[in-house]
Amino acid sequence: MSFELDTLSYTLLSTIVGAAALLSVRNSKTPDIHPLLLNTQSDVSRLRHPEESAIYRSRMYPMGTPLCSTFDRAIRTLPELYKTSGLEKHTSSEFLSQGNGYASYDSINKRLGPVYQGLRAVAGLVPQSGNENSFVGIYSTNSLYTVLTEIACHSNGLVTVPISSYASSTHASHVIQKTGLRLLIAQSESVSRVLSLAKGTTLKHLIVIGQISPEHKKQADVAGIELMTFEEVEAKGKTETFEAVQVVSNDMASIFFSSSTEKESKNGVVLTHKNLLSNISSYILVVPPQQRMTTNDRLMLNLPIDNVFGHTLMAVVTLLGGSIAFAPEVNDTDTIDVSTSLSVIAKEKPTILASGSGFLNQVKQLIDSRYGQSFLFKRGYTIKKEYLDESRLVNDCKYDMLVFRDIRQSLFGDDMTDATLATFLRIVLSTQVLQTFNLPETSASVTVSMFYDYNAVPEAKGAPLPCNEIKLIDVAERSLTCEDKPNPRGEIWVRGNNVFKGYYKDNAATTEVLDADGWFMTGYLGEILPNGTLKVIGRK
Repeated sequence: MSFELDTLSYTLLSTIVGAAALLSVRNSKTPDIHPLLLNTQSDVSRLRHPEESAIYRSRMYPMGTPLCSTFDRAIRTLPELYKTSGLEKHTSSEFLSQGNGYASYDSINKRLGPVYQGLRAVAGLVPQSGNENSFVGIYSTNSLYTVLTEIACHSNGLVTVPISSYASSTHASHVIQKTGLRLLIAQSESVSRVLSLAKGTTLKHLIVIGQISPEHKKQADVAGIELMTFEEVEAKGKTETFEAVQVVSNDMASIFFSSSTEKESKNGVVLTHKNLLSNISSYILVVPPQQRMTTNDRLMLNLPIDNVFGHTLMAVVTLLGGSIAFAPEVNDTDTIDVSTSLSVIAKEKPTILASGSGFLNQVKQLIDSRYGQSFLFKRGYTIKKEYLDESRLVNDCKYDMLVFRDIRQSLFGDDMTDATLATFLRIVLSTQVLQTFNLPETSASVTVSMFYDYNAVPEAKGAPLPCNEIKLIDVAERSLTCEDKPNPRGEIWVRGNNVFKGYYKDNAATTEVLDADGWFMTGYLGEILPNGTLKVIGRK
């Protein structure tokens, strides 16, 4: 069912009032989950050191057991994950949006070899070198081409370096220089910008997604850059043959320089196959069976390409044979064209939407402005809020038919600090809403809120993922201690298989945030709630 707020009208609603009046409430009278499960969401260590809280873990991997590194012992690297994914099992299923229609798993799988071989041949790349000789920069929004490139590189020992299309020229130039990139893939719209940045850098090859104009060719000649289209690289790869590469878990997979709205990072976060796979595996494990993704699910992203959370979710969907669509990339500092994004959502009909809070807040404002003053909306909102208070997410009461449209989507939201946003989305969309605490250094998520936890504190980000554990450390200068009442407070530290290897070529910065026992000092301040979930309360 489509999500077309622009076309929803009271005329339509009035035509179904008669039928809706006869609709009985067909929902269960019991909570969607037992309260005991919501009250104890973490396993807690019995011992703790002075000026530290206890250690908190996922209940799935309690104290005394190794933290999760994979969901299957036979899978230790991303290539092994892709070999067991939809690429091999669901060959005819829809996979990646390509504008008009979807490319199948089989068609993408057949292109992986030529893309990898073409990249190697063009730039003389050396897999598993652990340095710039194996790096492939991607300066773009998420698309079929970027996902194809990422899978091809990760499957064969090359390292991806994603750069957001919204990143400043200064940031993009810094990433190119810091990593010594020789090859960069970019959208045609960004070619002039890239060529202007290339002077005095190591960049020698620019692969263009789209068409190359005569003006681009002139600029490239002046800059001394070889310009090729993505299709030309792929065609060249069909004529090349390289020996197979055996990727191991500690091989470098990606380097992320975050260009979030908070600040553009000068440090490149080095993530290994083990790091990424442990976070991917954790998401597979924490989703309850009745909510598990299938080949019928479709993920839609509007996150920037340098947001590792999006890559994690795409890998999960790929493994399970679902499809992936891309909405216009959202920069939360700007006023967002919500109607454009919603028109894409209406067309693609995703069942899972991964987005930042800026977009979701503006969707809320749009709905409020159009329907918030309606008596039916207000009455329906009140009734469905009462159901949530009883731990019941109802999607078939009469107000769903009268007002809210029965839209069943799973929304993964980041930084929903608006106290009403998660509740609003659950009521209006009849959807599960999960909050996450994400950092590049932890390969995406540290914690994720629990399915069916409809009455969580708005700032609560859930319990630790199975791949990591967390603790709080006293911050005396902020008067935050683990002895605080009613709950311990302090700086959030994380340790686990998803914690990054270090910052690229910056040992000093690495040692400032990673201690000898593998604890990563996040710089975020937190509070552990009585049910074992983490509440983020600010920055250090």
